[in-house]
Amino acid sequence: MHDASPSPTYRSTFGGLWVDRDDALAILDGKLESGALDPGEESALRQYIGHGYAILPQAVSHTLVDEYVEFFERAWHKPPRHVYAHAGGEVLPMSLALRDRVAKVSDLHYFFPKAGEIVFSPAVRRFLERIYERPAAVFQSMSMRKGSEEILHIDTGPLTLSEPMSLAAAWIALEDVVADAGPFQYVPGSHRVPETLNAGVSKGHKGDMAAYSQVLQLTLDHCAAAGLSTQYFMARKGDVLIWSADLMHGGAPIADHSLTRKSLVCHYMPLGVLPTFYDASVLRPVEYRRGGWHLNRFGP
Repeated sequence: MHDASPSPTYRSTFGGLWVDRDDALAILDGKLESGALDPGEESALRQYIGHGYAILPQAVSHTLVDEYVEFFERAWHKPPRHVYAHAGGEVLPMSLALRDRVAKVSDLHYFFPKAGEIVFSPAVRRFLERIYERPAAVFQSMSMRKGSEEILHIDTGPLTLSEPMSLAAAWIALEDVVADAGPFQYVPGSHRVPETLNAGVSKGHKGDMAAYSQVLQLTLDHCAAAGLSTQYFMARKGDVLIWSADLMHGGAPIADHSLTRKSLVCHYMPLGVLPTFYDASVLRPVEYRRGGWHLNRFGP
């Protein structure tokens, strides 16, 4: 555990993890000096603290990636029950008709026999446990064949948790990315600009998209004032980018719609935290599957 200062300060009204504290770098130094961290972990954690993301090269084996891609492609022809895709502003049952559209398939990973291995590859699990200081749980995933083309946004708006700033996410490359396919985009350092709350009170937008749009625009204004710029993740198959709760990110426009940009995005929380944007009536207990903890929305 980190050394607690008398009154730690955070950028967010809602606090955060130790990596979100103003003295996070001093805490990191202390962990290294005490032997609580391996020196090989230092660079990624410094990147995460300072810039809001860390890149873990070749964190998922190509064999496992290929198995998931094969499973994903089969699923278009025979989707599991209760699996939906977000496409064109609608939430639709996963179907072959959506395969070549810009679509995000929710929680398909849960039906993959090796879900725990791909969602919690050793490098990803280890990194999450370092920032959480407790086990991690995955509460949502999105599988995509195409780039998302999403505008720059902040996950704490739609994905509310009982500890809002504990959210972390991973973008897993299921193939090599090319520029014309609409790469994942992000704004390094945007997690540290002044916080703007929805309607002045909440991290979550609670369906008020006008308030959320204002949050995003004001955050972009802060980024511009700080001289921050958008970067693109030109990933190789098996690379993973992990980002923090308030990092601005999205999908660049697709220049060539014949191209795919296959990816798996996972959203995580520390064990013991709860998602508050779900209908609680559909939730099942968090369960352990080989590799890590999963929120079960589908039952046994």
